[in-house]
Amino acid sequence: MSTELKYKPLDNVGLNGLNLQANPASLDPSWLTQADNVVLRESGRISFRKGLKQNILKTTAKVGSIGENGAGVVVAAVGTNMYTVDFSTPDTPWTGAFATGGSDSNWQIIDFNRELYCVQDGHTPIELDGTTWTALPSTAGYAAPAGVTTFDPSCGMGFYGRLWVGGITEEKDVVYYSDTLNAHIWSTGAAGYIDLKTVWGTDDIVAIAAFYGKLVIFGKSNIVIYQDPIDPSASSFQLDEVIRGIGCVSRDSVQAVGDDLYFLSSTGVRSLNRTTEKDNVPLEDLSLTIKDTIIRNIAKSTEAKGVYVEDEGTYVLSFTELNITYVFDIKHETPSGTPRITTWSFDGDIGPASFAYTDSKGFLIGQQSGSIATYEGYYDKAYVSGGTYTNTSYTGIFRSTWVDLGQGAVASLLKKLKAVINGGGGTTIGIKWYKDFSNTPSKITNFVLNPATTTALYGASGSLFGASKYAPIFGMKEYNVPLAGSAKYLQIEFTGETSGSTASLQDMTLLYKQGKIR
Repeated sequence: MSTELKYKPLDNVGLNGLNLQANPASLDPSWLTQADNVVLRESGRISFRKGLKQNILKTTAKVGSIGENGAGVVVAAVGTNMYTVDFSTPDTPWTGAFATGGSDSNWQIIDFNRELYCVQDGHTPIELDGTTWTALPSTAGYAAPAGVTTFDPSCGMGFYGRLWVGGITEEKDVVYYSDTLNAHIWSTGAAGYIDLKTVWGTDDIVAIAAFYGKLVIFGKSNIVIYQDPIDPSASSFQLDEVIRGIGCVSRDSVQAVGDDLYFLSSTGVRSLNRTTEKDNVPLEDLSLTIKDTIIRNIAKSTEAKGVYVEDEGTYVLSFTELNITYVFDIKHETPSGTPRITTWSFDGDIGPASFAYTDSKGFLIGQQSGSIATYEGYYDKAYVSGGTYTNTSYTGIFRSTWVDLGQGAVASLLKKLKAVINGGGGTTIGIKWYKDFSNTPSKITNFVLNPATTTALYGASGSLFGASKYAPIFGMKEYNVPLAGSAKYLQIEFTGETSGSTASLQDMTLLYKQGKIR
């Protein structure tokens, strides 16, 4: 007598994103144990990330920094030069070359009073005023702060009516601020400095940011917050809080996300998040579900770049030397109150070297290959010349937690996986499964999503009914994948190589029968 066919709905599979911290055998199916080159839609559906489309012909070195001034002029640091970027002439985009005198392109580009100021550790600051680059403060008419021999700040911020900088070689724990609305004056007028030696002991300034009308100074191991920084000479400018034991390990990880600040600490991504009920700043750990993994990343490299992509609702953090990019989806929270996390990786040298979210161009990615890309389409596109591109597919992959088939000591006979997938345009999906905590997978079962083209029903291409191929078919479709073997626990892995169209998993169901006790 045959046993009854049972089914297990997995309609919330992957809803909460990546979890590498908890035991995968005890996690419910709403988590993923691998999620590369995928994102989570607003509904929580797993989908391909978009592609990186190069907008201009690449140059000879990585694009280490990107910025934009108030007039919509985009600049980029490449090797030892700074350029303005003309996207209207993609074959000759690099204009107004300025030799920075630097040995690297790791500049922080600051928009202040419709001018751009660029700082980098151990280098003389530079300024873009209109179309003219100037080295500061060596040029006549510019002066370093009093008592400073070499003015070479590593970080800065343009806010509260002045330019703030810190991390100069001579005084790693002093913040200098310019005269009001004049970033050329550092020794007279309303210019001044904040010495943190008696505030946090011994530490180095890593980043400076604005937060809720306050001044936040990040050290490597401490965070200092001052209130009322509009006039630092006024009595109302006072120390508000010192957060000890937690600092920032990467200047460019600090990003304003709505009314919050995200940054990379030595133990993961954190936020400064002020509540309306309290007047203190509780630190939130946003990377709880990948904590050990990201700590290992930090141990290998602190060369990390962050950006808040407003129209996607994501904070993107890339370890540029490791080809590991984490995407924190803040549109929805997990049960632990953290963002949903997935990862991106890139073939070859097209991966990120820098980020910017600009008013004129949106999300821009400075690439290791020396081009600037936008985030669009579902191919990674390399610009060749003359308006032509080379399309490259990328592979999205995600793996479920261990799904308990719920029959105790009785193994289940695996019958079928039903997957409802939206879109695809000819994408080949591969599925393999793991049984009872084994590392050995099944053979891969492949199937093609809604085909890219469909053969016409009416003869040759010259017929009354037009071409012999119709347009791609899109929409939801149920796919049936036969399973084999028996298991008490099952883990499922999906892979898909993009073919220019998006695809998203809507629903999944496992069908099985009762097997033998084992």
